[in-house]
Amino acid sequence: MRHPLAAVALMIGLLIPCAALAQQTAPEPILRVTIDPPRVVVGQAAALRIDVLAPNYMTAPPELPDFQVRNAVTRQLRSINENEQRDGLTYAGVRFEFAIHPQEPGSYAIAGQAITIKYAAEPPATREATLALPPIAFEAFIPDAASALQPFLAARNLSIEQTVNRSSDQLKTGDAVTRTVTVKAEGIPAMLLPPVKFTAFDGLRLYPAQPSLQDKTDGRTDVLSSARTDSGVYMLERAGDYVLPPIDLRWWNIDAQRIDVAHLDPVTLHVEANPAAGGASSVGTSGPRRSWGALRDVVADRWKSIVLVLLALAGLGWLMPRTVRATTARLRRHREAYLRSEAFAFSELRRAARHGDARAVYFALLDWLQRFEPVAPQHTVEAFKAAAHDAALDDEIGAVERELFAPYAGAARWSPHRLLRQVGGARRNLRRRARRREGTRSLQNLNPVGLSSTTSLGRPKPAR
Repeated sequence: MRHPLAAVALMIGLLIPCAALAQQTAPEPILRVTIDPPRVVVGQAAALRIDVLAPNYMTAPPELPDFQVRNAVTRQLRSINENEQRDGLTYAGVRFEFAIHPQEPGSYAIAGQAITIKYAAEPPATREATLALPPIAFEAFIPDAASALQPFLAARNLSIEQTVNRSSDQLKTGDAVTRTVTVKAEGIPAMLLPPVKFTAFDGLRLYPAQPSLQDKTDGRTDVLSSARTDSGVYMLERAGDYVLPPIDLRWWNIDAQRIDVAHLDPVTLHVEANPAAGGASSVGTSGPRRSWGALRDVVADRWKSIVLVLLALAGLGWLMPRTVRATTARLRRHREAYLRSEAFAFSELRRAARHGDARAVYFALLDWLQRFEPVAPQHTVEAFKAAAHDAALDDEIGAVERELFAPYAGAARWSPHRLLRQVGGARRNLRRRARRREGTRSLQNLNPVGLSSTTSLGRPKPAR
């Protein structure tokens, strides 16, 4: 009995170290991280490559951090499946590629990030591992020859172009001119392209539009192409000759290593008086004429109340002249406040819609948006559409814009009735939403959260 027991003990003693050795030498996942180049021009891309491989195969996609860096724009590029052999064992995984575009000169770093993977360590058994990424660092700089550029812009194949759309061939007061400028470049995201500033003039009312940003990445080469489009609508309020100034964009040419200039020619406008508009557009009508027109509309809508007020004033005038003067001053202040209000601007939009003039309706819409607080602080058509989030509203506004600035055969005709219905519905919804938010804030002020347990006199509440 003694010899068999000794043999069993010897076998167990040999198996335990072997099992421990096998556990220690179990294959582990592989993580490789590179960034190239380590020093890059501001605005250009530093390529971050991450290889994640696991023994056998992965049972789920790796969980990656977002790699967002302060003062930089990060774009995820393509992902490539990989396989490799190591010590007779097959590893399978993915290469992830990111482009990081720094916006300012200086040092950039990514630290404290990790990737979680699940893989078949011993199929069908699954193991989960968290792989800590090593610190990643690179530097961004501005070439000495381009240090005078303000703002600094580095790109490849940059171009600039403009289009000018006139609402009529012979411009008159009340017409509109739209100047659209598009900047195209390679190697830089559209959000890093500088905005185009349009010049305002006395006699031309400027309505800048929201910019349009577009990025496109080539699927084969990962080359980034971007475009930024800025536009401004000039409402012609006074006759005369005007020159929209030239536009020069100075930029650093990455390929040629020099400063180049993208140029746009000036735009000349000759505006004649419009006899039908009395020398001014419907939107740019002089203050007294507009005020009297608004007063006429108010009288038409509220004539019964006004008659009663006039009768009361007549009685007061006979009895109390001082009270009459005070009441008249108060009514005048109310009228002036109404003329500056959002309600008056919307009534002007309704009045323009009744006449069916697309130009008057559109610019009355722009005037009303300047006083409509739910679309603050931009107060633009794009902000209004984004807040309303209504496809039917977008279609109606797009129809009147095409009618004014880009008419073409076969385009759907705009309808003042449909436009006013959609704008009115969006106005009601946004005002209701704003009132709910204001009510929520009021309740929060009445019932603050997170106060200490002391009473209003500063003494602690008794324990219960």
